[in-house]
Amino acid sequence: MSVQSNLPPSEQPSPELEAYSLLRQINSMMEMYNRYDLRSEELTIPQFMILNYATTEGVPLSEISTRMLCDNSNLTGIVDRMISKGYVERRPDPQDRRVSLICLTSAGAEKLRRIKPRHHARVSRRMRSLSETQVQELRGLLQQLYVGLQLPAEPDDRDTED
Repeated sequence: MSVQSNLPPSEQPSPELEAYSLLRQINSMMEMYNRYDLRSEELTIPQFMILNYATTEGVPLSEISTRMLCDNSNLTGIVDRMISKGYVERRPDPQDRRVSLICLTSAGAEKLRRIKPRHHARVSRRMRSLSETQVQELRGLLQQLYVGLQLPAEPDDRDTED
């Protein structure tokens, strides 16, 4: 079913553009639900993501920022707030003192242990309109798209100026 089905055929978006639009809308809805769910835990989405990526041994801030698709500088303030809440610690890497390791504290591990099952259950409920087979198919398609987006752009894929 087309999202823009009330438009004349000549003005219908391409299937690619429609899929892109749906992905953006679904992502926005999921983000909204996650923000609402995490508010009761006094966490933001980036804080929850850092709790998920941090370990008790420590993970370089640069690795967390890469996984979150953002710069280290964007995470510094977020990590500082999590340190003040007692969920993580910042330690120098013993192999390279220039590198900061983000280490999950026992309070952070406990917070994550309590939140994660509820979060997973809520995500599952939000996807209940899809069968298990459809979820597996969707996962496969999204993985394929993700891998494809990481490939170098073809010469004709680059924007051209008119």
